[in-house]
Amino acid sequence: MDYLERFTIPIKGMNIGVHEYQFNIENEFFNHFEDSLIKKGEYDVKVLVDRKERIIILNFEINGTYDSKCDRCLTKISIPSLIDYKVYLKYGVVVNKKELDDVVYINVEDSSFNLSDIIHQMIILSLPMSNTYDCENDPNPKCDFEMLDYLENQNIIEENEKDTINPIWEQLKKDFNKN
Repeated sequence: MDYLERFTIPIKGMNIGVHEYQFNIENEFFNHFEDSLIKKGEYDVKVLVDRKERIIILNFEINGTYDSKCDRCLTKISIPSLIDYKVYLKYGVVVNKKELDDVVYINVEDSSFNLSDIIHQMIILSLPMSNTYDCENDPNPKCDFEMLDYLENQNIIEENEKDTINPIWEQLKKDFNKN
C-alpha cells in the first residue's frame, strides 16, 4: 500500500451528517512530495467531514511543528503552526475559474478522495516568511547567542562605517557637480 493512501476518505456511500477523521503526519509524509519545503515535521490533522446531499464540506484543523534553521542564528529550531481551513467538495466540472480557491470538483463516480495534497498545500502555505521564533521569551532558548552577538556587533560596525565620510566619494561628488 502506498504511504499516501492512508489519507484517503470514503465519499461514496457516506451517510449525510458529520464524520471525523484524524491523521498523524511525520517526516515520511513530506518525503512523498517532490521539492517539499519541509523535510522534518510532525502534525496532527483533524478533519470534520460534513456530508450534505450535493456537497461535502471538509473542516481541517492542523496543529504541529516543522524543523528548520533559524534565519537569525542558524540553530535548528521547531516552528509551530496552527491551521484552520475549510474546503468544499462539489460534484461536477469546473464552472467558474474564480471559484477554485477553496472548492474542489470531483467526479460523481469517485468512491474516495485523497486528502494528502490538500494537507500538504495547507501546511506549506502556513509557513512564515522567516524561520524565527520568540527566543527572548523562551525559558530554554535554543538560540546561538554567540552568533547573535556577532551579528549585533557587525551591525554596529556597519552603522559606524556609514557615519564615516569616505574622501574618495567626496571628491567624486565635487567632480560630478562641477560638470
